[in-house]
Amino acid sequence: MIKGLLVIALAAKVVWLDVDPAVLRGGHEPDDGLALLQSFHSPELEVRGVSVVFGNSALEQGYPNAQEIVKRFGPKGLEVYKGAASRAELGIENDATRALAAALRREKLTVLALGPVTNVATVLKNHPELASQIEEIIAVAGRRPGQTFVIGEGRRPLMDMNFEYDSEGFQILLDSGAPIVLAPFEISAKTPISQRDIERFARVPELADFFLEPLRDYVNWYDTHFQVRAIYPFDTLAVAYLTSPQWIHCDALPVQIQTHPDDIEPSENKPYLIVSSELETERRVTYCHTASDAFVPDLMRRLLDVR
Repeated sequence: MIKGLLVIALAAKVVWLDVDPAVLRGGHEPDDGLALLQSFHSPELEVRGVSVVFGNSALEQGYPNAQEIVKRFGPKGLEVYKGAASRAELGIENDATRALAAALRREKLTVLALGPVTNVATVLKNHPELASQIEEIIAVAGRRPGQTFVIGEGRRPLMDMNFEYDSEGFQILLDSGAPIVLAPFEISAKTPISQRDIERFARVPELADFFLEPLRDYVNWYDTHFQVRAIYPFDTLAVAYLTSPQWIHCDALPVQIQTHPDDIEPSENKPYLIVSSELETERRVTYCHTASDAFVPDLMRRLLDVR
């Protein structure tokens, strides 16, 4: 038994979480909070640090939100670092970028970039030599050619938010040569979490106190906008790529940033992060597109820490 435990400890992935949490009332997107909880409850991972970036919420909301999540549910001594408040801060050092750079100098890390990539891109822009210290960057972004992001009865496509909020930063990630994994809209759209699953948080008082009402509000937001009483668990699929790779199906595909007419405002153009076997580029990423039926039960077990 002791020998087995040692093997598990040695096999744990050492990770850094760069997040934009919004576990807040009012229909905000709480998936980063769920991904943090999932990571803390996964023995396959050893979390070295948490940094916060703008995105689902303004930095001044997201930073204290992340601090509270780590304080309540994270391992003792885990630090939370404040990062970029907008993409205009790309290349400007902050507490988050300095901490991530220092951590990479000490050891190789897998970086979960669960919001706009401004913090991670700043590290690679200012310290390109650290790209070789990154095992993988796992980002929630990307699409196939012509793919639109539509939920349920929604008629207006959604944006590829993490990418579009800082496409220049994503180009820096691609140029760095660091291995990149994409957990995009496509895989999450195939893997909703039902309201019934959300209500299971009520069984664990310490989790319900923090997560349940924001999650209920988010389900109501989905229902109002898309006529769907479920939510898409975006960032949790990025974590599952590390904790449960047997259930996450991916392909190695060429990737490129291209400019096309905006699928939300057709009179404008915008950048797209495109993956396709037809692209004539040598840069490839791991594109995750489908999760098995075992994913949601495994996710709920980890979130609720039912052992």
